[in-house]
Amino acid sequence: MPLTSSHKIPPAAFDRNLYEPLLKSRKFQDVLATLQPLVAGGPPDPSLLDLVADCYFGLGRADRGIEVLEAIVATWPDNLAAWGKLAVRSLQNGNKPRAAQAFETILSHTPNSAMTLSTLYLAAPYEWDSPYSDRMRHLITAGNLTQAESVSVKNTLGRVALSAGHSDIAFQYFQEANDATPGHYDPAKTTARVAAQAQAFDPARLPEVPITGDTAQPLFIVGLPRSGTTLLESMLNAHPDVTTIGESPALIESRKAIQTYLHQHNAAAQDWSWCSDTDPALARAGRNAYLAHLSPLEATAPRISIDKLPQNLFEMGYARMILPEARFIFMMRHPLDIGLSLFTTNFHEGHAYSKDLRWIGHFIRANYDSLIDYIPKLGGRLQLQSYRQLVEHPEAQMRALLTRLDLDWDPACLTPQSTKGLVKTASLTQVRQGINRSGLDKWKPFEAQLAPLIEALGGWDWIKAWEAQDAPLSTP
Repeated sequence: MPLTSSHKIPPAAFDRNLYEPLLKSRKFQDVLATLQPLVAGGPPDPSLLDLVADCYFGLGRADRGIEVLEAIVATWPDNLAAWGKLAVRSLQNGNKPRAAQAFETILSHTPNSAMTLSTLYLAAPYEWDSPYSDRMRHLITAGNLTQAESVSVKNTLGRVALSAGHSDIAFQYFQEANDATPGHYDPAKTTARVAAQAQAFDPARLPEVPITGDTAQPLFIVGLPRSGTTLLESMLNAHPDVTTIGESPALIESRKAIQTYLHQHNAAAQDWSWCSDTDPALARAGRNAYLAHLSPLEATAPRISIDKLPQNLFEMGYARMILPEARFIFMMRHPLDIGLSLFTTNFHEGHAYSKDLRWIGHFIRANYDSLIDYIPKLGGRLQLQSYRQLVEHPEAQMRALLTRLDLDWDPACLTPQSTKGLVKTASLTQVRQGINRSGLDKWKPFEAQLAPLIEALGGWDWIKAWEAQDAPLSTP
């Protein structure tokens, strides 16, 4: 749709801030009920409708939310912010053509929008010699980009170069993008964190916490980022007896609240003091704080609720304390494939280790050191899932996994690309492609460039040992 000046956005008359407390509490239905009279009785207001769309997205009704965004851009075609939101939400919902159209509409008005050029590549990948690539190279040369724009453009050019077979150029772009990304990784701090876990966490010392059974059973899908956790979540979430709270910070927030309480009552309390110093009443409070994020267990409600924050790996000990009924699945994907993906992904924050191949190698080893400590301590609550086996033998793997979860077989689990709802992680484009083998052995053409990662992992001896461990995981 061409942009015109015939539809002007009216002055902001709607104060979204009034609703922020309810939004933070995820009371989207309450907000919608409050907004309905405003929508029906007043003149159209794009800010009001934007909040209505957000409520629908919060309720998991992505198609309805997108309909509202479509209404906004139809009424106010000059509203580039709405076009951008429509593009991103369409992409997250699996509609790449509509996302590309929306991004191109923005570019027709602001052709040098660095972020739009970068994100368009996710919806409609373009070639190394395309006008879009040329435009991004010109933007870098001009030197007028913000830090975030520079990172995004260089990362995207790296992806374009990688697809074109220009691996050396691609890795140079990726390194430049990572160098400009804020954050620093402290290997010693991560090593100390895992050592403290191994020393302090003892299931025999945990307080007794009764299982109330008034919510769905928590299932934590953990592992390294880019290991296939989103794919497994999407496959399981297609089952009618399974729901998900996505990548929720609820577990970490609950643990931090208990740590703060302990420190307030004992200045000498350490990070892991919760393991030995938490009394049953405090543990129950931590449990209730976490379970408030899950749906009540009713006759027609899902029986299992997924929490898919990969780095909850480090929180499994705490989850074991407050949620003795919880189960855990650790996703195993080839460490070189993970390392390559981490290095080439534009993480906005929270992943400083991904800035350097050596840091990535150290972080991967630390994750597995944590896992090795947890395996005997969590016992049958924890299982390993091979990414390779999942994509090569999906039906056999899912049948076995559903059996372990006491769920009946459902063929919908084999078509995660058909799931309704938004995919908000960096894996959004992969999940929408369905189950496939394209994520296997992607590292092999780039072995020379990955030499620092290989060395940091412990060389080929450690990698071969990992491959030998992964090979027998033909059934969960």
